[in-house]
Parts: sequence; C-alpha cells; structure tokens
Amino acid sequence: MTIYKQIIKDLEKVFNKFDILYKEKKIADYLEKKEAIKKWWQNPTTLEGSNNKFHRVDWDDLHRIAGGKILAEKLNGINDDMAIDLAIKDAKAVIQARNTKMARKLEQSEITKIIDNNIEVNSDGFNGTFQVETNKGRKWVRIHTIIAGGYNIQALHYRTLVKVA
Repeated sequence: MTIYKQIIKDLEKVFNKFDILYKEKKIADYLEKKEAIKKWWQNPTTLEGSNNKFHRVDWDDLHRIAGGKILAEKLNGINDDMAIDLAIKDAKAVIQARNTKMARKLEQSEITKIIDNNIEVNSDGFNGTFQVETNKGRKWVRIHTIIAGGYNIQALHYRTLVKVA
C-alpha cells in the first residue's frame, strides 16, 4: 500500500467520530431546510412592485431560505428519507475530499507514518496533534477543523487547517 493510501486509512480511523457528528449535523441541516422550503412554497414571496399579472415569485428569497439555488432545487418536493440520503451522500463527498486533501499535504511533507495522535472533539469541530515519522525525522502535525457555515453565506462545510512543524 502506498504511503498516501495508508495516511488516508489512518485519517479515516482518527476522524470517524467527528465524521459521524458531521453527517448528523448535515442531515439535520437538510431536513430543516427541506421543511423551510416546503413552508415557503405554501405562501411564496413575490417581487415587490411587480406589474406582472402572474405575480412573479422572488426566487432569491427561496434561495436564501434553502442556502443556495442548487440546494433549493435538490431539496424541493422530496421526502425525509430522500433528504437524509442526499445529506449522507453530500457529507461523504466532503469527508472524502477532506481526507484526500489532507493526505496529499501530509505526503508532500514526506510523512511516512503516523505514530501517535491526540484528538479533542467538540460540537463544532476538533483540534488534533499527530506525531509523525518523516524522511527528515519525527515532526508534529497540528490540524484544526471546524464545521463552518453561516446565515445566507454558504452551506455547512469543513474548514481544515494543517501545519507540519
């Protein structure tokens, strides 16, 4: 197995609890947004001052409620089970992208093995330190990850910083 694949495998073990928490939050977020979309459609907002006899719908308002145009389209009119499946799929894609990005960065630092780790998980993310073996001796890797996202800014996502010293 290449070092890159071994690092990803090690990361998956270390981050398992955090990833479960992330998936749960993603599911809750999607279900909440799905309900908000459903409620919005019961009484959609219209553009103010519209002379259109069909009372043009204010799509921007819907997109704000849903957290974006794409998410509004994905969640509109689906049931809870479909929203949960979609949330899990999207969460897995984010987790895989994070692990791949981190493994590449660690491999570029010539890390050959993760010796020890200490992870502190909280409701918003985690802080971790890893003692690693490199081609230049033992080093420390500090990883800070939070779950980020805000009102009308962007969807729930990971923010991960990695420092090798």
